[in-house]
Amino acid sequence: MSVRVYTERGTVAHELRWGDSPNEAGAKALCGRTAWPGYWYGTGTQNEHERAAELPLCVGCKAILVHQAGGR
Repeated sequence: MSVRVYTERGTVAHELRWGDSPNEAGAKALCGRTAWPGYWYGTGTQNEHERAAELPLCVGCKAILVHQAGGR
């Protein structure tokens, strides 16, 4: 299961790779993006969870998720 996160001023959400911690700035999203030099948001407060859910998923992460699901 992946974790949906975003950067501090992010306009899109990302999915972290399985096993990566959102508490590590160097943790890579499926698309390869890291939060460095900042941190990932989306797993703390209820507001963060809601914001992560509301943001559109980045194109790279979405394409990988679709591919992994066997779609096109």
